This record gives sequence, C-alpha cells and structure tokens, in this order.
Amino acid sequence: MRTTRLTFVYLAVTAFLLAACGGPTPVPETTATIEQSSTVEPTSPPPPTPTIAPAEPSPVQATQSQYAPFCESAPPSCEAPTVTMLDNKYCIKKVPYAIMSVAAGTTYESQDTDMQCVDQMHSDGTMRVSCHSITGKQLWSYQLKVCNSACSAPTLQTGTGQCPEGYGYDSFDSCCAAPVPASSDGCTMYQVDLGACLDS
Repeated sequence: MRTTRLTFVYLAVTAFLLAACGGPTPVPETTATIEQSSTVEPTSPPPPTPTIAPAEPSPVQATQSQYAPFCESAPPSCEAPTVTMLDNKYCIKKVPYAIMSVAAGTTYESQDTDMQCVDQMHSDGTMRVSCHSITGKQLWSYQLKVCNSACSAPTLQTGTGQCPEGYGYDSFDSCCAAPVPASSDGCTMYQVDLGACLDS
C-alpha cells in the first residue's frame, strides 16, 4: 500500500511541475530557408570585350620572273657600209672579176650561188673584195649583201624564260635584247655589174 502512495505522490509532483512550467516545451519547427543567390547588377555596363578578327591571309604576290638585265642588241645608229667599185672587168684567164673597196670589218654575202667572193686587207686600211662567176659568166649583174659588222646583232635565243615576250636572250653578254629591225641592221644590197674580158 505504501508503494501505491509513493507512486501517487510521484505522479502528483510530476503533474505539478508540468503545470508550473506550462507543459512540455514545444520543439521549434525548423524551416529550411533556401538562400537565393542574388545577382548584383552593375551600375555601368562592363567594357566590351575586344573581338580579335581572324588574321587575314596576306595577299599572294604574283611571282615575278627574274629576267636577265636588258641591253641593246646593236648600236642605235647603224649605217650600211659604202661600197666603191674599183674595177669590174679585171680578167684572169678570161674570167672577169669585180674588185670593190669597203671599210674594214665589213661583212658580205653573195646572193647568187654562182658568184664567189674573197677579201683581203689593203695597205690603206680598207678591205678589198673580189668576186667572179664560178661558171665564167660575163656582162652579168648580181646582188651582194654587205653589212656593217659593228651593227650586227648577236644571235638572240627566244623561249628561254630569261627574257619577257618580244625580247631574246643574248648568251654572249647575258642580257635581254629586242630584235633589230631589218631597216636598221646596217646592211644593204649592192648590185655588182660584171664586165667582159676582151680577146687577146
């Protein structure tokens, strides 16, 4: 019976204490607050990011051919040589010869295959050219091409790639030259009139 009393006293004290304290202390509810990240807007816009333009490819330069240096193929003023007929009926074994005088360095070319010419330097510094017919023709005319050798243009090579179009390469002087017009090549055609040999 004593145990029942003690239990009753214990319950009464507990009830008194609970009443005095206002009941059990409520556990505060924990509310989860989601913190939102606030974006602070700047007062002035940020400086524009410089856009780097892609590097433009440098324009391909046209490969210019390296030509040889330029030169004149012949002197600018070339005069054809002067031909002086000394004798056109000088006979050797009844074959007439034409003997002409030209300046030293003159070149010549017979325009007829039947005509043969030789030259020899003379004591006065001129050159003597003697021509005759191989078949012994008399009283006959033919053409002799005489040229000033100072005007003779060198042989020009074309298509070598060393000179532009319209020019030729002079391998002797290693330069590019324009072909010499026929009118200024220092040549002329001279008509040789052969005489006749008298019977002796």
